[in-house]
Amino acid sequence: MCTRNIPWARLTLILVAPLFLLNCNHPKKEVPKIEIETYSTEDLEYPKQEVHIPDSTQKEFITNFFVPWSSKAKELLSTLGTFPGKELAYLTSYQNDNEWYGENKKPHSKEQRDEIVNNINADTFPNFLKKGIVVAHTNLRRIPSNRPGFDTYSKAGEGFPFDYFQETNLWANTPLQLLHLSIDRQWCYVISPYYKGWVTVHDLAVVSEDFMKEWRTGNYAMPLSDNVHLGNPTSNYALNAKMGMVLPFEEINAPQNVLAFYVNADENQNAKILKAEVAKDLVAFDSVAFNEKLLKDLVSNLIGRPYGWGGNLENRDCSSMIRDMMATYKIWLPRDSKDQIEIGQHYELTGNIQEKMQFIKDKGIPFRTILRKKGHNMFYVGNASNGEPLIFHAIWGLKTSYGNEQLADFLKDYPIEGIHQEEDGSLKGRHIIGEAVITSVMAGEGNEGITVPLLEEMYAMTNFLGE
Repeated sequence: MCTRNIPWARLTLILVAPLFLLNCNHPKKEVPKIEIETYSTEDLEYPKQEVHIPDSTQKEFITNFFVPWSSKAKELLSTLGTFPGKELAYLTSYQNDNEWYGENKKPHSKEQRDEIVNNINADTFPNFLKKGIVVAHTNLRRIPSNRPGFDTYSKAGEGFPFDYFQETNLWANTPLQLLHLSIDRQWCYVISPYYKGWVTVHDLAVVSEDFMKEWRTGNYAMPLSDNVHLGNPTSNYALNAKMGMVLPFEEINAPQNVLAFYVNADENQNAKILKAEVAKDLVAFDSVAFNEKLLKDLVSNLIGRPYGWGGNLENRDCSSMIRDMMATYKIWLPRDSKDQIEIGQHYELTGNIQEKMQFIKDKGIPFRTILRKKGHNMFYVGNASNGEPLIFHAIWGLKTSYGNEQLADFLKDYPIEGIHQEEDGSLKGRHIIGEAVITSVMAGEGNEGITVPLLEEMYAMTNFLGE
């Protein structure tokens, strides 16, 4: 190295920023700056006429949402395999796998894995058949622990935020079928309307028949943003409702407001209803308009929000953002991206880039079409002035590929997090976007081949509300 007498801390900073080639025998070569053009809500194509959402679609949403309560426990157990998520048997696989990495970048130790698994007496499954409800925005986990499970940190696209033990978030007010308590009674294996897995007992409550009867008012509103405050003057417990959260409500004398329900747990972890006065213009009712004004507001409330794998930190990933946005209209979409693309009118995207682009423009319907590439869903929202389809999506980043032989040699001895070498010698990394953005399907084009257009990897689309 040509660098001498540089403190190690400073040297580390230089090495982990591979923008320049640091070798005295070769000239410095600057890596081209990656540029991704983004668009605003003014650039989107909104419906020219208001779209009618069938009553049957909204009823289906409520029916699916309350499945954990309306079905008997034995029926749900017999269909456990139809719900996304891992079953209890997965814990044996986890216990025998020493390649899960924690927040300290070290593998989960055998002792750590044994402690988690030994806290579950699988032989007694199910040991806690009760109905429940989520009382605070929480995480549904693959294992009964909040400790993360990352793949190898040095591999591009792994490490934070991709905690594979994070299945999904669950907003407060979500009904549950409770199935199995851990030995320490701090975790419960549950079936939610979207997923099965482990939820901390601290964030759920047991419901009675009387509670469920009072809760199911038949009237359900949907928050128009993540900032709808729910507070009751007689309680110290309050929270902000989230887009996609279901709020039972009652009409009151004040014509501009309703009483929205939320829930807390008493000292015995039994659910109790709290009611908050909420302005009607902050929530959507069955008659909500699928038109430019509201769609623009919904996108505005989501754009720029940080990306959240599996809904971690109360953020959204690609599929949950689309799902929560459409839940405003009580349109039921699966939680997983691979399941979303299978509903509605499904199409394969084949051919070259121009053929794919034309097919999207011919068959796609703005705000009613989901586009897919492996591991990532995108919401088609119209066409740019240059004719390229626009997409609204929550995205972590774009794949990058470098051909820097000297840096590749260096990485063999000094791995850099987030960059790895393929068998062909190329270096793979990520250009981080990390939020919800509006881009063209050609995002990634140019950049001297370091990134490739998203459209190149797209292989399917679906119109979830039909033609």
